[in-house]
Amino acid sequence: MKILWESDWQGARIEQCITHLSWIQQPDKPDHGLLGVGTDTGSVGVTLTDLHPTPDDLMRYNFNLRGHHNAIRMVTWNRSQTKLASCDASGIIYVWVRNDDRWSVELVNDRGVKVSDLSWSPCGGSALICYEDNFVLIGSANGQRVWSNSFPATSSVTCGVWAPDSKQLVLGFSTGTIQVLSNQGANITERSYTEDKLVQMAFSPLRGKDKDEEWTLAMLTASNKIIMISAYDQHNSEVYRSPFQVIRMQWNFDGTILAVINSNNELVMVDIHCRVIHRERISIADKGKTLVPHPSPSQKLTAFTWAHNGNVVIIAAGGCLTVGKILFGVPSLFEIVTYDLWKMMGSTAKRVDKLPIPQKEMKALRELDHHVIRCRIPRPQDLCSYVCSVVDARCYCTIRPMARGSHTYVLCFEHLGGLVPLLLGRQVNRFLPQFQIFLYQSSQLGPFFPPGASAQVEDVNSIIRHSNGRNSLWRRSKRQLRALMSKHVRPSRPDTRLLQVSSNIWCTRFNIASLSPTLLPSFLGQVIYKTSVLHLQPRQMTIDLAVLMKKGQKELPEATSESTSHLTSAENGFTSEESQFFDKIRQECFSLKAAVDSSNFGKPLPSAKVPSSCQPSTSKAYESSTQTTPVSSRTNDSRHDVTSMASSVSTWHEEIETLAFIDGDADDKTLLVEPALKNGFAAMQIASNRKDAEIIRAHVDQLAAMAEMLIQQHGDFNQKQEKASINGMRSQMKELLRRVNAIEQQVAKGEKTEVRQLVKTLKEIKKTLGEGVPKSGRHPDSTCKIETMSNKTPFWNEQNQVYQLDFGGRVTQESAKNFQIELATKQVLQFGRIEGGSYTLDFRYPFSASQAFAVALASITQRLK
Repeated sequence: MKILWESDWQGARIEQCITHLSWIQQPDKPDHGLLGVGTDTGSVGVTLTDLHPTPDDLMRYNFNLRGHHNAIRMVTWNRSQTKLASCDASGIIYVWVRNDDRWSVELVNDRGVKVSDLSWSPCGGSALICYEDNFVLIGSANGQRVWSNSFPATSSVTCGVWAPDSKQLVLGFSTGTIQVLSNQGANITERSYTEDKLVQMAFSPLRGKDKDEEWTLAMLTASNKIIMISAYDQHNSEVYRSPFQVIRMQWNFDGTILAVINSNNELVMVDIHCRVIHRERISIADKGKTLVPHPSPSQKLTAFTWAHNGNVVIIAAGGCLTVGKILFGVPSLFEIVTYDLWKMMGSTAKRVDKLPIPQKEMKALRELDHHVIRCRIPRPQDLCSYVCSVVDARCYCTIRPMARGSHTYVLCFEHLGGLVPLLLGRQVNRFLPQFQIFLYQSSQLGPFFPPGASAQVEDVNSIIRHSNGRNSLWRRSKRQLRALMSKHVRPSRPDTRLLQVSSNIWCTRFNIASLSPTLLPSFLGQVIYKTSVLHLQPRQMTIDLAVLMKKGQKELPEATSESTSHLTSAENGFTSEESQFFDKIRQECFSLKAAVDSSNFGKPLPSAKVPSSCQPSTSKAYESSTQTTPVSSRTNDSRHDVTSMASSVSTWHEEIETLAFIDGDADDKTLLVEPALKNGFAAMQIASNRKDAEIIRAHVDQLAAMAEMLIQQHGDFNQKQEKASINGMRSQMKELLRRVNAIEQQVAKGEKTEVRQLVKTLKEIKKTLGEGVPKSGRHPDSTCKIETMSNKTPFWNEQNQVYQLDFGGRVTQESAKNFQIELATKQVLQFGRIEGGSYTLDFRYPFSASQAFAVALASITQRLK
């Protein structure tokens, strides 16, 4: 016997720990099956398997079933009805059944007592449940109780198993005895084969041509001894003694081989006479082909199952899977040489065409690349191309926070009941909601979480740490030293930033822009929300999306000092982006005030002579308008250095000096005919403009005062009261934006050239506050096809008094953030809340993974229930 192990592939590892495995053949599909997976997080997986290479039909191949809140202890299939029973550590049992393209809960069993064993009868009509309080229950497949019994407390029921004919069942006790019962609860016989506690039992399928009487019962004791009997009255039993702790044992499909995995990470196969026919130590090598970090070398085997009629074995060690195809008997020389050549090529037949070998050998090498478990997860070297372009099949993903209450989210591919990370979204600005999306790099997680935007411990604020000046100076020194080491000593890393999601201050319009011009176009999309007063009506979403087509292999750019500057953090708990945001607000507000102070807005103008009929009417006015106070003196009065601010002030003054004023020589006759009337009208206009200018000056003074207050709050930011401080500063920024809008309205009334020049500065302030996002429609900078989509309108449930949508079982919690996006009446994106602060995200064309994640982060930012 020889086992041909698959290579370390991208779907061989998940974040969760696999606790149990079970396989069943698909009805009417001999070479296809369903793999049931239990994890330590309570998630149950159902994944399709193929014995031979099969073309991708773009259908859904994996189902992550949620409902348990504790680690899964066992999963078992009802082979005749294709039902899956799962039991967690608290004793709750779910029975899952497939309906069209979903798996739903058909039955729930919860006695409030932990379960010691669970199994279906071979005929599929009944289920055996053994509880730790010595209660044994036999229930039908449709949920009806057949019989139950409580056994005396003198010996505990530790395990139970059905006989191959489904007419009898065997219970194991802590005293080492077994009790044989009928399927109706009648006692048939009771025997004792050991004094040790029975831990596990396994009945082989019926053997022989007639399959009438030949079977073997294997019993595992607490001393790691396996006892085999072929009849209940057998005196001389076969015994196999394992030198290591036995974790799991299971018969193959014809009942001739019992496979055992032990704590020494060994796979041992014995026959019905307890003779070892194969022994192999399982090693899961890390070759950099997965997106999940490799576990520690001390990780032990945790689960095992046979698959595809005993031709395949699947073994789990924590979150890692290894799959092997079995060659029974003595393998041929062709099979041995082909497998060894494949391993010498790096366990891949990618370059087999360059070998001078016949076509038969080439085909055999390519078949070794086939993986039994279906998977569409990209390889690490293809991850960048995968997330930056649309994919053909619908993707089923989960968005999980790095920690509860954190500002960082991870987009994960659902696989084998667990998660495989793809992208990382970090909130870089909490005041003006802004996210940056990174390519997930397991070895580079540390620098991505600076203070202020890192994953936070849930009860971190409950721990009071008294600080003094020396400690603060020491912490600052350490941060500066780390930044210096990162810049000059540590090896350079590629810039994994892909795109940025920016919002306005009201969180009603989001812009999705590229941070990597070599990978993505500048404009990727925008999301516009429209909500009713008090959210009494469902919100409306409009999405303009740039369709990203596949354009070959994409790679990350090399790292530079500029590209890695986003990894550093600022002082006082702020990210570098937040500090830059406040600096820009201060510069623009003070620039606006300096611009107004350096003009004649709201000031009494010196009296000018009435123009005569022989002179241009505005020559003196031009001289008076150019006699402005120098910028430096005005800046000193306001205690701000204009020369250190944005260049918008000096640019404004340069434009003022070069303006061409209207001199009025085109209408001299009117002034000669009606000089008095014209002078009166001009006086009224001057008074009106002066009044508007006084209003503008008052608004600008208040704006500068508000900016000063905001900067002061920025300096006095209290990390212990982070939420309250952020909310207060957000309110200040909203009021600041209202003040800017009021100034803009006054500016719009003015016709004088000096007033109109303020528009540019006001636009810069609004852009800083997130109001520079273009309106809905085709973006002028986009070269891609633009698709405009909207969310599906939910229907009103009169009985429950709520709006509802059918999420196909993918959403478990009600939330105003849940939505579905449609394009040409077809659903292309679905987003909804689940337990643990996580969300599900399903998408297809025209969305790429990065764009779908950006839209989801925009919805998460929405301050709704």
